[in-house]
This record gives sequence, C-alpha cells and structure tokens, in this order.
Amino acid sequence: MKANFSLSKIDDINLKKYNITLKNYKNKINNIINIMLNIKELKTDKIFNKNISKIRFDVSFCNNETIHQINKEYRAKDMPTDVITFSLFCDDENAIIYRKTADLGQIIVSVERADEQKKETIEKEVLTLITHGILHLFGFDHLEKKDYDFVIEMQNIILRKLEKYE
Repeated sequence: MKANFSLSKIDDINLKKYNITLKNYKNKINNIINIMLNIKELKTDKIFNKNISKIRFDVSFCNNETIHQINKEYRAKDMPTDVITFSLFCDDENAIIYRKTADLGQIIVSVERADEQKKETIEKEVLTLITHGILHLFGFDHLEKKDYDFVIEMQNIILRKLEKYE
C-alpha cells in the first residue's frame, strides 16, 4: 500500500521559530507510515482490503488560537488542544474509494501547544501527535480505557521504531 499526504499551515504560525521544516517532516511521516504498514495489529479490514491500494491524508500546523476555534466549533470544547483529527474514511460508512485511493482525513496540530507540553524536543512531541492522529485516521479510537491503552501502546512502538529508522 502506498501513502500520499500533504503538509501545510492553516494560519500565521511561524514554523521557523520552532525549527520545523515541512520537508523534514515529510520524510519522517513517510517513515511513520512505513512502520505502521508493517505492524500486524494495525492492519484492519477498514483500510487493508483488496479495494484500496493507496491512502491519502492531510497534516496541518497551526497556533493555539486556531485550534481553540476548531475545538470549540467541532467538539464544543472551549479551549485549545494539541491535536484534532477529522477522520473522513473510517468513521463514515459511506466513505468513497476513488481509483483505489481512500482519503482518510485531516490531522491538525497546534505547534504552540506541542511546544508547551513537550517532555523532550518539539520535534518528538509533534511526531507523537501526528502518529496519534494517523492512528485515529486508521480507525483506532480511545473512548474506552482498553482502546486508549492500545492506541498509546501502538504510538509508543511506532515512535521507538522511528528512532531506530533514523
């Protein structure tokens, strides 16, 4: 399976201030996807079926003000958050496959929030949030504790493998 994704910023966030270059993240996200495509527990029928040979999604970077507005409008939570995922494919029984491509949705990352909550580097925090978002796009949610534990376990496995990749 192949993956195609776009990276963009959706407001006036200064990515250089955080030492973020889209080209560098593109390579790292490609590595994340390659790792994920080789983890048996992530190969669900939702995405991995004979009708799909390509997945696509978008990753957007923003500031706290923008993600606050999005969180308020779409999740009725009047505060900024670190990442919001809009899953278009796995959460919709009417999802469309066009030319064997599944459009999974969009991940929005607040770079400011990532910087505020980072335990190590901004890069590691942003990659953690993107990995978490991709897991949501693959159809994994965490409404229950066991599901949350699974998502966090997979996220940590992927990030450990990513460190060895580089």
